[in-house]
Amino acid sequence: MILTSKLNDVVLYFFYSRINANAISALIASLDIHPILRDLRIVLPRVNSEFKEIYELGEEINKVIIAASYFSTQYETIGRNLKELQSQLHALGKETVTLVGGPHPSGAPFSALQNHADYVCLGEGEITLVEFLMWQVFQDRKVNEVRGLAYLNNDGEMEKTPKPPQIDLDMYPPFSVKHKLFRPIEITRGCAWKCRFCQIRSKGLSVRHRSPELIWKYVKILVEYFKDRTQIRFISPNALSYASSDGRSLNLGELARMLKGVRKALPISGKVFFGSFPSEVRPETINLDSVKIMREFSDSKKVILGGQSGSDNLLKLSDRGHSSAEVLRATRLLLDAGFQVDVDIIFGLPGELEEDILLTISLMESLVEMGAKIHSHTFMPLVGTPFASKAAGKVNPLYFPIISRLQGGGHLNGKHEVQEVHAKKMENLKKQGS
Repeated sequence: MILTSKLNDVVLYFFYSRINANAISALIASLDIHPILRDLRIVLPRVNSEFKEIYELGEEINKVIIAASYFSTQYETIGRNLKELQSQLHALGKETVTLVGGPHPSGAPFSALQNHADYVCLGEGEITLVEFLMWQVFQDRKVNEVRGLAYLNNDGEMEKTPKPPQIDLDMYPPFSVKHKLFRPIEITRGCAWKCRFCQIRSKGLSVRHRSPELIWKYVKILVEYFKDRTQIRFISPNALSYASSDGRSLNLGELARMLKGVRKALPISGKVFFGSFPSEVRPETINLDSVKIMREFSDSKKVILGGQSGSDNLLKLSDRGHSSAEVLRATRLLLDAGFQVDVDIIFGLPGELEEDILLTISLMESLVEMGAKIHSHTFMPLVGTPFASKAAGKVNPLYFPIISRLQGGGHLNGKHEVQEVHAKKMENLKKQGS
């Protein structure tokens, strides 16, 4: 009764948006399986909403725990939303405490603590979120006993608690069934490649895979809910490395076994999407055998291939681990197998010179001539990455003619213009110390 009474005094408000949905669903799923916190009341206010949900809180609610997971591009929006929600709740006489996590807060915790958060979750959140909520609801431990936290002490200095162990994916659901937050199934966490512009690198996570048996279990749950409309998608930073011992080599036998089991669990009308967002592939993982597996078990017509640049020098500076020639080779194999191929290209990478631009333009032209499309990006100096201190990426005017021509022909799409604006904002925030 005491536990139930305390739970009735508290509500968890977890900001929800489409681009954060995968992380939020997995985190809430960690509460679904907890013997106590599964009964905690959870509200999912939309980012940039009017937060009308707060007026439905009963008198018995004394504390609102506010949580948010966000990317660097959301820093200003989430910060503004958090302050607005805190203000409205305080006006209603509610106590609030705010916990944030995700790529940006993990990379710049002091900034988040100074501006809009009481605590920051560093890295993986499943264990930290549970321990934090148990502490906040039941006061069953001290703050320094909640693993994976950053916070400001009474002197305004940041302190960090020890990290929790990395989780076993098989011990946690990939999405929240209780709250019907059905998302792609995370099959691999962590990336063996250390691209210097990527925030996955900054988390320092070792590569782990969810076992085929557990993947099939959650496929069956999706089939039970969606019936003939079931579509299976996966989350992986390097899809074809599934079941690899080192996250780089291939284990195609186990990959095929996993996908075959997924296909078997689906109704005839069910679809499997593998190699498309959010489970892109790397050039060096593409060979005749891996392509054959994708053709046999996946309904993906489009494959997203990480190319990034036509300059081998920039690829080396970025620690990509492949050459531009491998991008062309992989694209040809995929096209010959009947896939539509979208190749990621990043404009304005650190160190980009005119010769690098010309090489990238040449690669783009070759890819389009082969039948591929370009998915364009602009380099953003993301916090927590080795390139965080670099200047914001810009789309060099030398790119303008080919961008215009390829866009006009339907051969290029992407968010390079929006990302150029975000990159500049990030640079300005760094200058302001945020």
